[in-house]
Amino acid sequence: MDIFVEQLIKKKFGIKDYLFIFGIIVLGIILVLLSVIILPPIAILVLAGVCYGAYYLITSRSLEFEYSVTNGDITVDKIIYQRKRKRVISVDAHTVEEMGKYDAQKLREKSFASRIVASEREDGSGAWYFCARDSKLGNVLVVFSPDEKTLTAIRPFLPRQVARDAFDRY
Repeated sequence: MDIFVEQLIKKKFGIKDYLFIFGIIVLGIILVLLSVIILPPIAILVLAGVCYGAYYLITSRSLEFEYSVTNGDITVDKIIYQRKRKRVISVDAHTVEEMGKYDAQKLREKSFASRIVASEREDGSGAWYFCARDSKLGNVLVVFSPDEKTLTAIRPFLPRQVARDAFDRY
C-alpha cells in the first residue's frame, strides 16, 4: 500500500522579518528623496522602481513550507509568496540518523554541514528535527513542524532504533 501525505505550513513573521521590512521601507524612502534632490526629471521612474522593488522584496518574506512523505521519501519544499517553489531537501527516511522534538541547546554542540529551518517559527519552538545524510548537503539538520498525520507517515520507514528514540519518549 502506498503512503502519501502532504502538509502545508505558513512561516510566522519574526523580529528579523519585521526589521527587514522596516529597512526596505527606510531605504526606499531615502532613494526616492535622493532622486528628487539629485535627478528631479526621473524621480517618478525611481519612485515606481522603488515601489516595485520594495513590494517584491517584502512579499518574498512570506514563506510556506510543504512537507510530503511518499513511501519513505521525506521532501521539504519552500514556497515563496505562492509564486516560486524551491526544493529544500529530499531524503529517504531509512537514512535518518536521529529524530525527535527540537531542543536547540541539545543540538548546539553537534556539527552539521547544513542546518535547514523549515518550521513555523524561526527559533524552532514546538518543532521536530531529524538528522540525515544528503548526497549534496552532507550531514544535515532539518527543523520542521509536522502534524500527527505526517509523523505517523514517517514512523514506519525510520530505522527501528531511531523510531523508538523519537516516539517512545513522547
